Amino acid sequence: MNTRLAPLLLIATACLPLRGAAQSVSGAVVEQGTGVPVLGAMVVLVDSSGTPVDRALTDAAGGFVVNVDAPGLHHIEVERIGYADWAADPFRATASNTFITIEVPLVPMSLQGIDVSGEQRCRAGPETGPATARVWAEARKALVAEVHTREAENYRYRLRRFERELDRSGRIVLGESIAESGYKRAAFVSFPIGQLATRGFVQVADDTMRVHYAPDAEALLSEVFLDSHCFGVREGEGGRIGLTFEPLPGASRSDIEGVLWLDAETSELDRLEFLYRYVLQDREVGEPGGEVAFTRLPNGAWIVRDWKIRMPEIMQVHRGRLRRTGYREEGGTTWVVEDATGRTLVHARFATVFGAVSDSVGTGAPPTPVVVEVPGTGVRAFTEADGSFLLVGLEAGRHELAVPHPLLAEWGLAAPAQAAVEGGLGEAAHARLRVPTAADVLAASCGGVPRPAGTAAFLGRVASADGAPLDAMRVEARWPRASGYAAPAIAAPAGAEGARDRSWIIGGDGAFVTAATTTGRRGLFLLCDVAHGTRLRVDVMGPPNSEPLLSETFLVDAGTGAVVETLSIEVPRDR
Repeated sequence: MNTRLAPLLLIATACLPLRGAAQSVSGAVVEQGTGVPVLGAMVVLVDSSGTPVDRALTDAAGGFVVNVDAPGLHHIEVERIGYADWAADPFRATASNTFITIEVPLVPMSLQGIDVSGEQRCRAGPETGPATARVWAEARKALVAEVHTREAENYRYRLRRFERELDRSGRIVLGESIAESGYKRAAFVSFPIGQLATRGFVQVADDTMRVHYAPDAEALLSEVFLDSHCFGVREGEGGRIGLTFEPLPGASRSDIEGVLWLDAETSELDRLEFLYRYVLQDREVGEPGGEVAFTRLPNGAWIVRDWKIRMPEIMQVHRGRLRRTGYREEGGTTWVVEDATGRTLVHARFATVFGAVSDSVGTGAPPTPVVVEVPGTGVRAFTEADGSFLLVGLEAGRHELAVPHPLLAEWGLAAPAQAAVEGGLGEAAHARLRVPTAADVLAASCGGVPRPAGTAAFLGRVASADGAPLDAMRVEARWPRASGYAAPAIAAPAGAEGARDRSWIIGGDGAFVTAATTTGRRGLFLLCDVAHGTRLRVDVMGPPNSEPLLSETFLVDAGTGAVVETLSIEVPRDR
């Protein structure tokens, strides 16, 4: 019995508007209480009868646009992987476009610790048990996003396909061929589920040919599949939890059984593993099956990253007996994903990091583009108007990300790392950052967060009248001894190289504590953890024993995390 894999089509990602829609509903989804934009959530527009009208994925600013086919009462439902679903208050769509802001409560829905006992009985449908229903709800979100992505056709794909001949054990490769496709409109589409339900997942093409079909997300979501399979849950290795499925007892056609694996902590869909169930039961069939792995794209959409199917090669021997001579394995990898502009989003040979940067308050995109960088590598990218960024061509592994403070970067201060992500080849990791405040940058130089409550960092910059930093200038700071403040030794903030090259020399002058240092080439000096309400007097001097060139007094106000001052002086003629 020869076998071959059913031809698999390809498509793409994003938001498909209703054709001919007269009006639209636009808006933004933000986290309740913080105003932080929500990226990659599925927004579903529902009419008064409860029928979904349109859907869209939110962008980095939480923005979305859905189209209305008729005026009237509607509401928005927000589905976010790893969080509880949310239904917003109803509103009346009018002839003009509508803008709404939706605040969703931050209610994580981790799958860790789910009680899987009592969930393995064979009952049709994945929502018949509480644990099964919970896991299915999270798997469904990713599957719906994958179908939505294919229908939207906003991306194009280049695939790498392979065919392998394996020995009888399935462990030794006897031959292999690899071919790359041109650009396709999708990553993976299976045979229509209606025909699979009536004719089976393994179909007879002729006397010597069997065609094996793999399910796609649309097939797994279909009512005919859900009504014809039993569902349960089971724990897996590596922090995974599985949604299991198998055909109802007494099935008269070839079918599949398997597991949808999810990350128990994040609820993100990882992969589908399945086995074929033949009508003909014979041990020589072996264990034919396959797997489909998923990954997320930068806009939160989901696609098939790679897939494979293993099929037995069978021949008839003496008196009609069957013998497995080997296996045939076919599959493919989504090698490159590009958007409509031709920009590479994902490449199988590299890791991608995408995400969004908010302003320093954390409630919106920065007013102007900012830089996101991987410190020490030279890899950097500017943010788009919505605050999104994309870093491509990275090696697999851990990457720290930072956003340089626009002003302090000019002064030679290193940006603190705000996030660390694990990048996998052919995958897109996600990170959310914000433009750091001066307090963020200086806290990193003072030893990291958190800093003592009720304190602030004081950063001074000694510069000439034209703004050039001055080095080798002696700086002396003093404050009342009664304040109880004891300055840390750190006298200069970390630079791009991460080194602090100055320390304070602590002394005293009657009722005052004194701290002295000398500026480096950046002209900077730093006092960490100064208590709110402290009055600091700062003297700047040139050569030893000379009179101060500048004396100023500063008050560290309550509620501030950092004080940043420039001390401009007239440069002596002999300098």
